[in-house]
Amino acid sequence: MRARKTFFRSACHKGCSPLAGTAGAFNVPLKCTPEETKHFVEPAMKEAESSNFAGALEIVNDGLNAHPASEGLLFLRSYFCYKIADNISNEVSSSPQPIQPLGDGVLMVDGAMTNQMLGRFQEIVKVLGDAEEAINEILQVNPRNNEVTAFRAYIDSKLQKLGQESENMRMTFTNTPNIAGNFCVGCRKNISFDTQTVVFRKTSSTQLEVWHLPCFKQMGNKN
Repeated sequence: MRARKTFFRSACHKGCSPLAGTAGAFNVPLKCTPEETKHFVEPAMKEAESSNFAGALEIVNDGLNAHPASEGLLFLRSYFCYKIADNISNEVSSSPQPIQPLGDGVLMVDGAMTNQMLGRFQEIVKVLGDAEEAINEILQVNPRNNEVTAFRAYIDSKLQKLGQESENMRMTFTNTPNIAGNFCVGCRKNISFDTQTVVFRKTSSTQLEVWHLPCFKQMGNKN
């Protein structure tokens, strides 16, 4: 027989990332057998207490290999995936922004950093997708679980937000060079948008020029 016990009550605390800003507290009962609790839930929670969510997820996945229909383990899988995504989100939030407006129609883009951040966005989306998949498996068995449904709605909203942010960054990164061209106005040399830091400057309502950052700074010093 599966025991029901309250797993956690989650709310946003000071300093947490945007991913952690839940609309309300979750009070989710875990449905696990004593065996699942002893061999998988308790060891996973011990890892989670040390913020080792990857280790906790590995334990839960081992449990699901043995007990694939466990609602409690499925929920833990979704929650630990969410926490891993939250950690990546914290890292992204604390990193310098790769695309920065400098004023007067000037935009600076760090190509290498933009590619790296787009990759991190994809990591978050993938992990949140894994969390959503686990929740969907629970809801197939228990579609009226309101707490789990609320958690899925929260993850869905984060997936949509991250997808939009990623798409906006990708569009800026890919479309702007098509308008400005591939050669620096200053040195007339080819630009590698994937690896170099460049500056776009608006010269009219429909035209952009592009500079290597050192060339743009040099031009500014001359002026």
